[in-house]
Amino acid sequence: MDKKNTNTQDDRIRALFSGTEIKAGANLKFRIMQQIETESVLAGKKSKGKNIMPLIWNMLSVFGIMYALIAIVAAGVFLTGGRSALESVTFFVPVILITSVCGLFLMISILDDRRRSKNS
Repeated sequence: MDKKNTNTQDDRIRALFSGTEIKAGANLKFRIMQQIETESVLAGKKSKGKNIMPLIWNMLSVFGIMYALIAIVAAGVFLTGGRSALESVTFFVPVILITSVCGLFLMISILDDRRRSKNS
Protein backbone atom coordinates (compact mmCIF):
# COMPACT_ATOMS: atom_id res chain seq x y z
CA MET A 1 0.00 0.00 0.00
CA ASP A 2 2.90 2.25 0.72
CA LYS A 3 4.19 1.82 -2.84
CA LYS A 4 0.86 2.89 -4.33
CA ASN A 5 0.91 6.03 -2.25
CA THR A 6 4.50 6.77 -3.26
CA ASN A 7 3.73 6.19 -6.94
CA THR A 8 0.74 8.53 -6.75
CA GLN A 9 2.85 11.22 -5.13
CA ASP A 10 5.54 10.79 -7.79
CA ASP A 11 2.90 11.12 -10.50
CA ARG A 12 1.56 14.32 -8.91
CA ILE A 13 5.06 15.82 -8.66
CA ARG A 14 5.78 14.92 -12.27
CA ALA A 15 2.51 16.51 -13.33
CA LEU A 16 3.38 19.71 -11.45
CA PHE A 17 6.87 19.95 -12.95
CA SER A 18 5.83 19.04 -16.47
CA GLY A 19 4.55 22.56 -17.07
CA THR A 20 7.90 24.13 -16.12
CA GLU A 21 9.93 21.90 -18.40
CA ILE A 22 11.94 23.76 -21.07
CA LYS A 23 12.14 22.02 -24.41
CA ALA A 24 15.31 22.21 -26.49
CA GLY A 25 14.88 23.80 -29.88
CA ALA A 26 15.71 22.07 -33.13
CA ASN A 27 18.72 24.35 -33.64
CA LEU A 28 20.22 23.41 -30.27
CA LYS A 29 19.70 19.71 -30.93
CA PHE A 30 21.40 20.09 -34.32
CA ARG A 31 24.39 21.92 -32.82
CA ILE A 32 24.80 19.33 -30.06
CA MET A 33 24.72 16.45 -32.54
CA GLN A 34 27.17 18.31 -34.80
CA GLN A 35 29.56 18.77 -31.86
CA ILE A 36 29.32 15.08 -30.92
CA GLU A 37 30.02 14.00 -34.51
CA THR A 38 32.97 16.41 -34.81
CA GLU A 39 34.51 15.15 -31.58
CA SER A 40 34.10 11.53 -32.61
CA VAL A 41 35.75 12.19 -35.98
CA LEU A 42 38.66 14.07 -34.39
CA ALA A 43 39.14 11.42 -31.70
CA GLY A 44 39.23 8.66 -34.33
CA LYS A 45 42.02 10.30 -36.34
CA LYS A 46 44.82 8.82 -34.31
CA SER A 47 47.49 7.65 -36.69
CA LYS A 48 47.74 3.92 -36.83
CA GLY A 49 50.80 4.06 -39.05
CA LYS A 50 54.16 3.13 -37.64
CA ASN A 51 56.13 6.00 -36.21
CA ILE A 52 59.65 5.57 -37.55
CA MET A 53 61.32 8.32 -35.51
CA PRO A 54 61.75 6.34 -32.25
CA LEU A 55 63.28 3.48 -34.25
CA ILE A 56 65.76 5.79 -35.96
CA TRP A 57 66.56 7.52 -32.68
CA ASN A 58 67.23 4.17 -30.99
CA MET A 59 69.45 3.02 -33.84
CA LEU A 60 71.46 6.25 -33.94
CA SER A 61 72.00 6.29 -30.19
CA VAL A 62 73.02 2.61 -29.96
CA PHE A 63 75.29 2.79 -33.01
CA GLY A 64 76.76 6.07 -31.79
CA ILE A 65 77.64 4.56 -28.42
CA MET A 66 78.94 1.42 -30.10
CA TYR A 67 81.28 3.31 -32.44
CA ALA A 68 82.43 5.56 -29.59
CA LEU A 69 83.35 2.49 -27.51
CA ILE A 70 85.15 0.93 -30.49
CA ALA A 71 87.07 4.18 -31.02
CA ILE A 72 88.09 4.23 -27.34
CA VAL A 73 89.26 0.60 -27.53
CA ALA A 74 91.12 1.32 -30.81
CA ALA A 75 92.84 4.34 -29.27
CA GLY A 76 93.85 2.34 -26.21
CA VAL A 77 95.16 -0.57 -28.24
CA PHE A 78 96.99 1.76 -30.64
CA LEU A 79 98.64 3.71 -27.80
CA THR A 80 99.78 0.55 -26.00
CA GLY A 81 100.72 -1.69 -28.91
CA GLY A 82 101.06 0.44 -32.00
CA ARG A 83 99.64 -0.13 -35.45
CA SER A 84 100.36 -3.85 -35.50
CA ALA A 85 98.22 -4.33 -32.38
CA LEU A 86 95.15 -3.10 -34.32
CA GLU A 87 95.41 -6.21 -36.51
CA SER A 88 95.67 -8.66 -33.62
CA VAL A 89 93.22 -10.56 -31.44
CA THR A 90 93.75 -7.96 -28.71
CA PHE A 91 91.68 -5.54 -30.77
CA PHE A 92 89.18 -7.81 -32.51
CA VAL A 93 87.84 -9.68 -29.46
CA PRO A 94 86.69 -6.51 -27.62
CA VAL A 95 85.27 -5.07 -30.86
CA ILE A 96 83.26 -8.23 -31.51
CA LEU A 97 82.06 -8.26 -27.89
CA ILE A 98 81.03 -4.59 -28.04
CA THR A 99 79.25 -5.11 -31.36
CA SER A 100 77.38 -8.17 -30.05
CA VAL A 101 76.24 -6.46 -26.86
CA CYS A 102 75.10 -3.34 -28.69
CA GLY A 103 73.26 -5.41 -31.31
CA LEU A 104 71.51 -7.39 -28.59
CA PHE A 105 70.58 -4.19 -26.78
CA LEU A 106 69.20 -2.68 -30.00
CA MET A 107 67.13 -5.81 -30.67
CA ILE A 108 65.68 -5.77 -27.15
CA SER A 109 64.86 -2.06 -27.34
CA ILE A 110 63.11 -2.48 -30.71
CA LEU A 111 61.06 -5.41 -29.38
CA ASP A 112 60.16 -3.38 -26.29
CA ASP A 113 59.03 -0.42 -28.42
CA ARG A 114 56.84 -2.72 -30.51
CA ARG A 115 55.33 -4.25 -27.37
CA ARG A 116 54.58 -0.81 -25.97
CA SER A 117 53.03 0.42 -29.21
CA LYS A 118 50.72 -2.60 -29.35
CA ASN A 119 49.51 -2.02 -25.80
CA SER A 120 48.72 1.64 -26.32
